[in-house]
Amino acid sequence: MNDYITTEEVASILRIKSRKVYDLVSKDKIPYKKVMGKLLFSKNEINNWLNKSNFLEKKHELPKVILGSHDPLLEESLKRSNCGIAISFDGSKKGLCRMNNLEGIASGLHIFEEGKDQWNIENVTNKLSIKDFVLMEWAKRSRGLVFKKKKYLIKSINDLHNLNFASRQEGSGTKIYLDYLFKKNKLEKKIFNNINTFYTETDAVMSVFEDENDVTFGLKSEANKFNLDFIELVKERFDIVLDRRSFFEDSFQKLMRYCDTENFKKLLIKFDGYDVRDFGKFHYIS
Repeated sequence: MNDYITTEEVASILRIKSRKVYDLVSKDKIPYKKVMGKLLFSKNEINNWLNKSNFLEKKHELPKVILGSHDPLLEESLKRSNCGIAISFDGSKKGLCRMNNLEGIASGLHIFEEGKDQWNIENVTNKLSIKDFVLMEWAKRSRGLVFKKKKYLIKSINDLHNLNFASRQEGSGTKIYLDYLFKKNKLEKKIFNNINTFYTETDAVMSVFEDENDVTFGLKSEANKFNLDFIELVKERFDIVLDRRSFFEDSFQKLMRYCDTENFKKLLIKFDGYDVRDFGKFHYIS
């Protein structure tokens, strides 16, 4: 019986709560045994269930690409880890569509789900048609108003009248949350003098630095890089939804190993406003 572990140990391995393990058992989605009324799990069977390399024939070889929302820390980590994974950032919602089209192994997203006051879970469960995936936390990020110091008197989202605004594209997590804030504060986009669209966090903030725009709804880390003022409006959660088998492949594991190094910790110092204490936590397993 040395091969067997408890519900709590399985939850710890998967970085989920025990009740989620019970839910997987009730739906027969995880291998288990009952011994005298007690749930037990074979380590080998759990490993096989996660990896599935022993009994699941992969129908499609997925391109080693991470899709979806742009995250500057993820972009830099992929480069520095030499993991061989390419990037194709084009927004949270479009990333999910492209995952359904088997265009990549993973997609980044930070979609606020107003009805349940949560991030990402409902979108991956409702929008993804692929069967085996995990939703893994990358980081929590500080997001807010970014503008030039001493140029404008901005204290809240209600102080944006007649300014040129650097927006993100439709379907991006940033645009979705900004729309939520406008609705919550009973504001309309016509308060802006002009709205210009950008496709990365860096480009939107840079446009403020170069005086092309007056303000954007951006990341604290990017504001600090350009010595811009920042007012936090939300601490958002950025996740990576990932093909389950791809999680165990060497390329993604190389990224995971890099994120456990001193070099990653030194890199993180440059990204003020990031919280990676829950990095690697699974928020959903299909």
